[in-house]
Amino acid sequence: MKNFLTLSVTSFVFSTVLWVLWHFVDTHVLFLAGKGGFFYLPHAARVLCVVYFGYKAIPGLYLGELVGPYALDPGIYSFSLFIPSLISVMSVPFALTMLNSLGLTLGHTRSSPLNRRNYKHILLITFISAGFNALLVNLYMSRNNLSFPNAMTDIEQVYRFFVGDFLGTVVVFILLAMLLIPVLRQARN
Repeated sequence: MKNFLTLSVTSFVFSTVLWVLWHFVDTHVLFLAGKGGFFYLPHAARVLCVVYFGYKAIPGLYLGELVGPYALDPGIYSFSLFIPSLISVMSVPFALTMLNSLGLTLGHTRSSPLNRRNYKHILLITFISAGFNALLVNLYMSRNNLSFPNAMTDIEQVYRFFVGDFLGTVVVFILLAMLLIPVLRQARN
């Protein structure tokens, strides 16, 4: 339970900030308005927080997934987000469990099959978790006759979820690298 509160709050804030940023870009940036499904930034919070903080980040991420939509636009969804949000947050642990069952455990040394410091490994986790999220959330929604506003739960929506989660994580990863690499270089000197 060491650092549980700190990790949960950090994960919640990171998730909420990315949700707010994504919502702002999706609704206010002219050439990207309405195209937010193709670059869903909050998936980056799921991946990065679970990869770097572990499973202790899940409660904060789940709370961020619930607070984001309800705080910014309470009427945006006509259905309860409790189960779809939980499935979305658990997509990263599902991906890590699958990779672990294949013998690819996540570690922090160069000898680890999956290294937290290797962006290729993080992109692999992102790719797999985006697939889990796209398939499982849309399966749940189609089985319960739920849909997003002006959308049908079909293969196109599964594709949008997958591409949006993957591209959103890549965008956030690149932005964080651009911001943090100069800071880390300066700290080394």
